[in-house]
Amino acid sequence: MAVGPYVGRRLILRDSVDNAEIRAFAEAEGWAYQGDIARDPASHAFYEAKWSLPGGLSAHYVADEFIDARYLVVTGDDDTRVQAASARVEAALDVRSVDELEADLDVRADPFERARSVLLLGAGSPKRAVDSVVTRVLAAVRHRDARVRRAAVQAMVYAEWPEYREPLADLLTQETDPEVARQAGIALRVLEEGHE
Repeated sequence: MAVGPYVGRRLILRDSVDNAEIRAFAEAEGWAYQGDIARDPASHAFYEAKWSLPGGLSAHYVADEFIDARYLVVTGDDDTRVQAASARVEAALDVRSVDELEADLDVRADPFERARSVLLLGAGSPKRAVDSVVTRVLAAVRHRDARVRRAAVQAMVYAEWPEYREPLADLLTQETDPEVARQAGIALRVLEEGHE
């Protein structure tokens, strides 16, 4: 996804939001369709559609197969405009709020469902760290099931918060599952490269 320097929160759409509703909203907002990118499993590319918005912004619809969710994200050169456009999307379409994503994680006991919920929380995180989200993701990284710990590490990458660097470094020395440790090392490098 090509993005501007400012990126809004990934607005995770509920399953009830269909493509026709997204197109109707885009047309009503004056978005100009720019085309799409076909999914390519070989290169790990998800399906993406892009619109240009008034004011030099762009909107990206992504069918993210890794987290099994679809989302819209607004990018551009002006953070105030990015946030305003994101707020219009959130008000018009059935989007999962951060509070809902947190509440969903709180009630998931099954490790598979808990792993998916922490991934969604990471992907739908605000652009700046929020204590309640950090607390939940760090609790998941200490979960007894390696699938949940691995998902928590991946959630940290989606959120891209520098607050996760130290916990990831700690995890590298404490993790007993080799795959979780490997993922933590990759995640730490990604976060360090993104905040240089």
